[in-house]
Amino acid sequence: MKYIVNHKTISYDALGETIRGKDEVLLNNALDLTAKTDWHNTGFTIEKLFPATIYSAFGEATHKLLLHLWRSAGLNIPDSFLLDQYHTATSNPEQHLAAIEKTRLLSVEDFPLGVEAIEKLISEICQVPLVAKNPFDSQSIFHFRVIRPNSTDNNPLHRDVWLEDFDNCINLYIPIAGSNEDSSLIILPGSHRWPESRVERTEAGAVINGIKFNVPAITVIDGHYLIARPDPQENEVLIFSPYLIHGGSVNFNTDKTRISIEMRLWKK
Repeated sequence: MKYIVNHKTISYDALGETIRGKDEVLLNNALDLTAKTDWHNTGFTIEKLFPATIYSAFGEATHKLLLHLWRSAGLNIPDSFLLDQYHTATSNPEQHLAAIEKTRLLSVEDFPLGVEAIEKLISEICQVPLVAKNPFDSQSIFHFRVIRPNSTDNNPLHRDVWLEDFDNCINLYIPIAGSNEDSSLIILPGSHRWPESRVERTEAGAVINGIKFNVPAITVIDGHYLIARPDPQENEVLIFSPYLIHGGSVNFNTDKTRISIEMRLWKK
């Protein structure tokens, strides 16, 4: 698969059996949480998060939580450590994997300043009452996504709904550190309304450069398409449909790790 981002060509070869879906739009048979918004055609929007004083406290709590998680994985870092310098704190793959494991599947009870404010904000934007609880497995979780500079940490292009428990929800990307026009999430506007027959993908989680991913990887896209790299700033959130094709977010920064909070909300 080849595509262009930031005027640079990105390519990957995904191993595994490939399939092409039926001539159907998955969203037509699902709950579209963007339906009442004025951005339902593109499938995403960028919105403000908190008042300035609250965001300052949110940033401090997030910094403290990440340091705690990384230290629990064995990293020796001071209180003044800059989050976007994470790539300087790990010296081998095993140490990095241990640190990443600590930042996944976190209970929303540990969400900085509480998850209720996020649920309320996104509910108002989508005009649907939402909660951070997956009805499929009753999990209430969030993740820190950590993408080191010029690395292969990022997922390939995919739809979240190719995983069985991520339909009928809405996705959030909250930039924490190192997220900018060279590193933020990649999306394909309007792709949430594409028929499955338009793309070829791996049937199961892809293997790329020896790394096994949970998500299938797109290997072919038919016809012309647009790739966008929305650039939410501090105290903003990128909200997007799980039916939207996204991923492939190579961090082109040379000296900054990109860190974001990623979570999903479902209809209450």
